[in-house]
Amino acid sequence: RTPLPAARRVMAAVAETARLAATIVLYVALNSSLNLLNRYTLGHAGFRYPVLLTCAHLAFQTLALAPVVLGGGASPKGGKASSWSNALASHEETVMKHWRGIAAIGVLMAANVALNNASLLHLQISYNQVIRASTPVVCAACAVFVEGVVPKPSEALGLVLVTAGVMSTVGASSGAGGGGDAGSQKTGHETLGVAFAASATLANALLMTLSGKLMGGDRIDALKLTFYVSPVVLLALLPVGMHAEWDSMTEKYAIASVSATEPDFVAGEPLTRLILLGCVIAVCYNWVHNKIISVTSATTTTVLGNVKVVTIMLSSRMLFGETKDWTLGMVAGAGVALFGFALYSAAKLRTKLEKEKAEDARGGATQRGGR
Repeated sequence: RTPLPAARRVMAAVAETARLAATIVLYVALNSSLNLLNRYTLGHAGFRYPVLLTCAHLAFQTLALAPVVLGGGASPKGGKASSWSNALASHEETVMKHWRGIAAIGVLMAANVALNNASLLHLQISYNQVIRASTPVVCAACAVFVEGVVPKPSEALGLVLVTAGVMSTVGASSGAGGGGDAGSQKTGHETLGVAFAASATLANALLMTLSGKLMGGDRIDALKLTFYVSPVVLLALLPVGMHAEWDSMTEKYAIASVSATEPDFVAGEPLTRLILLGCVIAVCYNWVHNKIISVTSATTTTVLGNVKVVTIMLSSRMLFGETKDWTLGMVAGAGVALFGFALYSAAKLRTKLEKEKAEDARGGATQRGGR
């Protein structure tokens, strides 16, 4: 009989590892798909309205999750009226208790998504992802100043390599902008795209840190947090989109001859299907993103970015042919950044394993002492 508890623990550990691995694979696949689809929609398909595209995703997300989240606390014994009343009361209590954190996450998410989509108007998606690969550096800096956690030497080396690689890629790309007015204009657009991507990276790091904290001690689950935050982000972005993009969008799609100047231009029912597909992927991704943070940590989630970056770079090469004009310096910088990312990931994993081993040793000592 004694082996049974140990066998159960092993089976439980295997099942938990399998669930985590499946969630990670889903996270990478959804993130890559959403980035590639946004790049196609905003660039090749001619729908150059990133804020309104984000608003469409958020409105769909709020409507899709409402029946799931609001009806999640329903009990068949108490009747529909009482169960819905109890569920709404529970959500109201949660929101009132954590409204500051939810509002802060909403504002940061609005900045992250809008700025990242805006950067895709000026940068190749592969270049955008190399810049956003520096997110762990920003998270580590936040940990130093906010939590007083100083990275170990191996972690610091990884962070330095990530930063150096990103800087090398950015510098090589700017140098490859070419000469003359056209080159200057291209470099100017890339500089603006870099600024957007860097700002989105900072907002993303803060967003993930706050999300991990909110889903940590008080245990707001990932699905509820995704639903609570969606209206906040929508309210923050909708006025911006209406002011900056609505008139231009309605004017553009009222002109039937626009397809003559944009060969890949998509409108009408095909555009509706394209946006709806992005809405579905965005809902799934935002939930999985919060789930990953809740079951691991904000820093661990950023570590997964090295797999995501490689996936997106290869996919953008095959789908859009974007990386064919990369210079040797840009390729070297991207390689250094990804190597540093891998080194940092290994160091964080080693630290985690050492911590778990120490905790197991303390637990075993306590049990022996109790006997």
